[in-house]
Amino acid sequence: MDFKKAAEIVTADQNENGWGDEGPMSQTEAVRHVRDTMSFEDVIDYGVENTEAYRQILSTRGLP
Repeated sequence: MDFKKAAEIVTADQNENGWGDEGPMSQTEAVRHVRDTMSFEDVIDYGVENTEAYRQILSTRGLP
């Protein structure tokens, strides 16, 4: 999976339940949020595609 696809999946997942009064996160915000709040140990099993996407985001430094 390439980084762009991983960022799309993670962003959709992070925005799934909404953020109250705040609007949805951009891809850059979602990627930063995941990197700031998660580690590899936190990524247990989100389904094959989502798990791979989270691991891809956590193993790179780029931003969308």
